[in-house]
Amino acid sequence: MPAAKSADLGWGQRHHLLRYHQVPAADRHEAHITASYPLPAGCGTSHVRAALNHLVRRHEALRTVYDLDASPWPRQRVEPAAPLPIPEVTAEDDGTPAPAQVLLDLAERPFDIGRDWPIRACMVTAGGQLRRLHLVFNHLSVDDVSLDELHRELDALLEARIAGRAVTLPPVLDQPVDLARYEMSQPEGTVEAALAPWRAEVARLPADVYARRRRRSAGPGATAHSASLTVSSLRPDARAVAARHQAWPSAVHLAAYAVTMAGYTAEPVIPGRLYTSQREASGFRSVLTCMSYPALISLDLADDPPFSEVVRRAAERVGWLMTHAHIPHDRVVEMISRESSRRGQPLRVASELNFLDNSRWSCRASRDRLTWNPAPTQWAKAGSDLYLRIYEWRDGITLALQVMDEVMDRGAVERFLRGYARLLAAVAAGPAADLRVSQAASLPGFLPPAPGPMLRIGLDAVDPRQTELALRSHPAVRSARLGCTGPGLVAHVVAGQPVTPAELRQAALGAVADYPAARCPDWFEVNCPGGPPAAGDGRPVPPWPLRTAAERALGEAVATVNQLSSVDLADSYCLAGGRVLRLPQVLAVLACQGWEGAELRELASLRPLWTIAGRLRRQPRVATAA
Repeated sequence: MPAAKSADLGWGQRHHLLRYHQVPAADRHEAHITASYPLPAGCGTSHVRAALNHLVRRHEALRTVYDLDASPWPRQRVEPAAPLPIPEVTAEDDGTPAPAQVLLDLAERPFDIGRDWPIRACMVTAGGQLRRLHLVFNHLSVDDVSLDELHRELDALLEARIAGRAVTLPPVLDQPVDLARYEMSQPEGTVEAALAPWRAEVARLPADVYARRRRRSAGPGATAHSASLTVSSLRPDARAVAARHQAWPSAVHLAAYAVTMAGYTAEPVIPGRLYTSQREASGFRSVLTCMSYPALISLDLADDPPFSEVVRRAAERVGWLMTHAHIPHDRVVEMISRESSRRGQPLRVASELNFLDNSRWSCRASRDRLTWNPAPTQWAKAGSDLYLRIYEWRDGITLALQVMDEVMDRGAVERFLRGYARLLAAVAAGPAADLRVSQAASLPGFLPPAPGPMLRIGLDAVDPRQTELALRSHPAVRSARLGCTGPGLVAHVVAGQPVTPAELRQAALGAVADYPAARCPDWFEVNCPGGPPAAGDGRPVPPWPLRTAAERALGEAVATVNQLSSVDLADSYCLAGGRVLRLPQVLAVLACQGWEGAELRELASLRPLWTIAGRLRRQPRVATAA
């Protein structure tokens, strides 16, 4: 692969690389960034070609490809500058493909990140005149800040070329490879010091904020809802609250989200992921690449604070995020996996918030408008629970919510959006209307969660019924009963055949992710009719003997890609020494050998590797003609 420059992946690119590989190739376009670019008067196709090729020469990010097979880590490689392919499609009925067909392919065709540049363009003409320019970007290479800069430069280039004059753009101070090389040069001790606060943050997170609401997933056919609420009065309401408390508008919206979510979940700590830029913390503020990712954040509302205090805490947390944002995202994913294994319960923080400043444009809403959008079927395969985008317009705010049905039904979606707006309207009235969290909980009118016993273990809500079902997935278990005593969560198990606590612990770690709010017990008391009772915590776990071809294939793939001498399939991927950033390569090795059924997010979970090997299926070989 010819390349002028190369480096490991940048820290800000790693989230998007992993997310891109969490969904089937045919659905990855959900993460593409598309834009219909407005053209100035007098603009022709030659102007567009010259301007876009200028940008491709100027910005290495636009001609960077990614080598996932590189060792020891995936790398980005800058290809030599060359003309960007920019097809022209006519709106004329001349027998050629219609613009809608061409543009759909442009937007939805997956990027082959090992070969395709992360930018596509297409021009639409009618009557020989240029009408529209469409651009599609791979999010792995650009973020919103990068796109704004590209649009500004494209404006300047087109304006100059139409006028027939030269244009001087500011010099490019740093390219993505320069940033990545700086990150690669950081001593491991420096990286560990930067990650230390995040370990404390992970330890404070509840395992599942939807523990009382989550229904068991329907699997690959799981459904999701999408709705948006536009309210013209919401912008002045949010701005009034922000001005009163001298906080960022994003902090006010984080506070409103947390309080509304606390009313829905009845949980004291509300976690999430807030899209955060690494630009300020990295010192590479102007580099054109992807430097945003959804960073972990949580607000503790257990003391029932007034909204003003929630805003203060939200502003403090946002400031903390901005200061500590410059970290390798994959290392945080590994922390979450290890913490899940330590607790014996999946640590699921899969709700994302994104505050987007669109104040240059109008929302064109004369009244409140709730819109139900098509079901986000591609997004539903990405592993998220909820995605809330807050668009701030010149004359209003749009709350755009995508959420999995297993955590929020259609009725709850509307209550959430309207309750959020009511909360901001109420607290904007003045200091006298400073509602406490418990008072604000009634504003959305949420229906109560289904009744049932829940155990509280530290930060986490645990459903004993679901945990019992997870234990009964072991073929030897006839019944299981849960309780909390001195050792923690205790399982009283009646077995139909001899089974050890270690075997039960392994089975529970492999199954709890399939049952809402289930947790691996800390202690097992086993009675088997006709046999001696057994008791223990199930540790240590004996090494897993490789019994099947699938187990051997998975063990060898994990060991080879991660350069490990051996892999114990009794461990999770991360506990076995696997690195999250190498997971796409592990999946590629398995696929080359004909194995399918492993998923990236399952490999990054607390499941023992043998349970994932049990899901592998070998593809039948296709016979070829002699």
